[in-house]
Amino acid sequence: MKKVLVDTDILIDFFRSGRGSFPALIGLQKQRQIELYLSSITVMELFAGKSSAETAVTLEKFIDSFKVVTFDKVLARFSGELRRERKLAIQTSDFIIGATSIWLKVQLATRNKKHFQGIPGLKFFNA
Repeated sequence: MKKVLVDTDILIDFFRSGRGSFPALIGLQKQRQIELYLSSITVMELFAGKSSAETAVTLEKFIDSFKVVTFDKVLARFSGELRRERKLAIQTSDFIIGATSIWLKVQLATRNKKHFQGIPGLKFFNA
């Protein structure tokens, strides 16, 4: 079964409009074609959103349906070593999400591939 790390932008699109690629990802997971993962960084980004205060309980239940990958000491070291000596114009949160995908050896589902440009070895999922 293919494993896919879902970027924050995919979820935000879905929460705002009910559309985007997330419904297709869920469909593939229900068919047992893929297994969906979230970075703990994505969890942080979701709870940082302005509407999360009103929807915290729903958001928590939603997040519980994923396998959440914690940004722990091992992943932090891997991410730091991957970024070392690279001059990348990538936000730290995006870099960590990209590094998490590489560390797990999974593909990244994102709408914004350019946010991850320059991360060596990153593979994207196309639904």
